[in-house]
Amino acid sequence: MRILGEAEEFAEIISCLESMKTPHMKDAWRDPYDVSQTLLNSMLDYKLEEMGWEVQPRIDAERKTQSNMKGDFSKTTCDGLRIYVEVEFGNVASMFRDLYKFNLAYSLNSYDCGIFVLPGKKLSKRIDTVQDLTKAKQLIIDGRDFINIPLVLVGIESDHEVDLREIVNPSMTTEEVTKYWKTQSTTKMRDRVISHKDDLFV
Repeated sequence: MRILGEAEEFAEIISCLESMKTPHMKDAWRDPYDVSQTLLNSMLDYKLEEMGWEVQPRIDAERKTQSNMKGDFSKTTCDGLRIYVEVEFGNVASMFRDLYKFNLAYSLNSYDCGIFVLPGKKLSKRIDTVQDLTKAKQLIIDGRDFINIPLVLVGIESDHEVDLREIVNPSMTTEEVTKYWKTQSTTKMRDRVISHKDDLFV
C-alpha cells in the first residue's frame, strides 16, 4: 500500500515497534515461555497513546449496527485516511477474530485500511502457542478472496531485551517479583509500564 507507506502514521507504528525491548522473565510463565503477552500489549498501548492514537476504538464508528466490538488502535491521517490497527499475540482463533473485525470495519465504512501487527518467528516461540507473521501471512494469502480491507502486515522482533527481574526493587523476593509482573489487571500493568518505561523502551 503505497499511500499508507508514505503516511507519517505508518512511520509512527514502525517507530513504536522498534523502540520496544523484549521483556522476559525466566520461570515466571509456563515453560519454555518467558515473555508476557499482557505486558507487550500494555507497552504498545502506552507508546501509541502517547503518539496520539486512539486506544480501543469502536469498529462501528458511526453506530450503524448494534455491535459494541472494539479494535486496538486507530488514527486518521491529515489526508483523511482512516487507519485501523489490530495487534495479535494470541493463537490462530484470535487471529481469525481479528480478520473478522478488519472486514467488519471496512464493510461499515468506518476505516479505509488496516495494519495487522504480529510477532516474528523467534518472539512467537517465547510467548505461547501463537501465530507468527509468516504463518499468518500464508493464511491471509490462502483466504484473500474473503478479506475485503487493504491490509498491511507488520512483524515485531527486537534485538534489545530486558530482564524484568533486574528492573524492580532489589529488596523484592523472587515470589514478589513474579507476582508483580504476572498481574492480569490492565490498569496495574499500565502503571508498571509507566514506572519502568526507561527500561522497557530503547
